[in-house]
Amino acid sequence: MGLFRAATGVSLASSAAALESLGPDFRFRTSFLVKKEERGRRALSTLVWRGDGDPSISGRDRSGLFEVFELWGASFTALGVESVRRLVLDGRAFEGPAVPPAWPPGELSYWYAAETSAIAFNDACVDLRFQPGAKAGHKARIELTPDFGYVRAVNRAATAPPGARFTLDYRREPGANRVEFFGSIAAADPARTDYVAVHDPALYAAHTLKEVWRTKGPRVSRILPWEKSGLQDDALVEVFAWRSEPLARLLKVVNTNSQNFYAEQILKALGRRLEGRGSFEGGLAVVRRFLAAAGLTDAEHHLVDGSGLAEEDRLTARGAAKVLAAMKGSDAYADSLAIPGVDRAVRDRMRGEPLSPKMRLKSGTVKGARNLAGYLSSRGGRRYAFVVLVNAPALDRAAVDADTDRLVIAAANGLP
Repeated sequence: MGLFRAATGVSLASSAAALESLGPDFRFRTSFLVKKEERGRRALSTLVWRGDGDPSISGRDRSGLFEVFELWGASFTALGVESVRRLVLDGRAFEGPAVPPAWPPGELSYWYAAETSAIAFNDACVDLRFQPGAKAGHKARIELTPDFGYVRAVNRAATAPPGARFTLDYRREPGANRVEFFGSIAAADPARTDYVAVHDPALYAAHTLKEVWRTKGPRVSRILPWEKSGLQDDALVEVFAWRSEPLARLLKVVNTNSQNFYAEQILKALGRRLEGRGSFEGGLAVVRRFLAAAGLTDAEHHLVDGSGLAEEDRLTARGAAKVLAAMKGSDAYADSLAIPGVDRAVRDRMRGEPLSPKMRLKSGTVKGARNLAGYLSSRGGRRYAFVVLVNAPALDRAAVDADTDRLVIAAANGLP
């Protein structure tokens, strides 16, 4: 069988390896440390933010975007801390590069290609909202959230006449946070949302925390990286720690939302804990061992990241099916996949089919590929793994989805 571009299969493989190696109850741990002699003081010369790669410090499934930072601020206020002269960012848990070298450079502005970082916030993105101006010819309106000045917006986008095609797009300068918006949105069109990936997610997170803490926590004067702090680990003591939700919950974001940022953060964490290297290669070494244990040969896979975004990522359909078969006894793994007709990525697929509520799916789309994999339940109640990989230079995605759905439904109805 040939190797295919298999965005679906790559995240299925990396998430399976993470579950098997770290366990469903694994949690990321973010910690804050102070100098031993300053413990209990109201004014701290140094507060160290030590990141563990937690991808979930955001507003997802919370009451607001800044809820976590507000909770942290309240905790430090309860500890009596009123001011911090230096907030030191310790991101040593992860190694560079921030994105896999094989990722398409023209797509690094977008949410699905966000930089990895041991310290991160809001999926390493700033939220965007696009609205037309008052009438055609006026500038389009661009709203950023958070808008504390970390990202500089250059608005060259226009309002087009009613009924015009939406062409508004943006590019972030490489290695910087200047974002240029261009194209147009038609007058009277509804608002649209998007997300721009930032450069240096750790500094972005700290910049945001500093602003939030102006009113809901200690005052922070300066931010600097660990490498410029002159600190030694044995001079510090932990005063506060934050733990993420369990890995099983985080993988649902990976496999239901196709959130590449979570996949890559988890991949690097996998490498750090099992290989001693918080890098892509460290994580991939663990994934490759898992694939070998699942029965895949070297000829059945070639992976360079944890999400499948890279052009070089390849997998056979049989190899992806072996991964699913190896994990068929894991409820946490099956629960991480999307339910057709319910979850966002497959909300419009297989609606009304009697057997679809028991299916668990992972969809995947990259340039030249439209894929679907997961588990189906037959009329007899048996669970089967299936993989459909469709690769072609130009794809009619709607037609591919319709044909794939018919194939999967026919299999579910025909299998014992």
